[in-house]
Amino acid sequence: MTIEEMDARIKTLEKKIKAQEKKLTTLEDIETIKRLQKAYNYYVEHMLGDAIIDCFSDSKDVVLDWLEGKWLGKEGVKKYFGRIASGGAPTGFSHQLMPTGGIITLSPDGKTAKGRWYAFGGIFTSVNGKAQGGSLTAGIYEMGYIKEKGVWKILSIKWVIPYGARIAEWTMPEDIGGRFVRGEAGAPQREGAGPRPPMPVPDIPLDKNDLRYVSGYIFPFHFKHPVTGKETSEGKRNARLKPLSVK
Repeated sequence: MTIEEMDARIKTLEKKIKAQEKKLTTLEDIETIKRLQKAYNYYVEHMLGDAIIDCFSDSKDVVLDWLEGKWLGKEGVKKYFGRIASGGAPTGFSHQLMPTGGIITLSPDGKTAKGRWYAFGGIFTSVNGKAQGGSLTAGIYEMGYIKEKGVWKILSIKWVIPYGARIAEWTMPEDIGGRFVRGEAGAPQREGAGPRPPMPVPDIPLDKNDLRYVSGYIFPFHFKHPVTGKETSEGKRNARLKPLSVK
């Protein structure tokens, strides 16, 4: 192989490496954006206001395009979510919207991105273990994202609700956990059902002070905030709860 041929081969390999590096960066960006979106929805479920606000860019181009109006800039985000950030959300409030079907499209320069997601879940408020009313909601997000100083953040949200369903009766953690705390095995059986198999004896008995049996409990996140890298406030919120009292 001549020196000229070797130089040509090296240049070809360098181009291939650069192309692979670009593909790898694109895939990493897409996965990071998906993580940001899913974290945002977990925070919305329990209205962790500060964590929600921190998901957004500081850009003046930030837009919350809700059905009831638009909120502009980071200040608009703070205006909308600030009331819950200061503790205004009821303890038993849940706004679960599970993001699925996500499609992420990066801009050619890799500095911004668009996303489309389905979001489906239940919305209700539980008071003393009882939820009156509420709904199941199916939504579609059209999202905008921006990379600021190497960190992906939310730039815009446009939201539509194709359909929803009103729910008159819900089963709350108190209903489920109460049976276990009282020593009842599983859910109530239908009339005429045969004998229920005995519940296996646990290696460690249940803890009657376990807050998983209480409405408003936020199952602690194993991950830190995708933008700030800090712990979120579910521990403080859970500290307000009292263990289930079963007679």
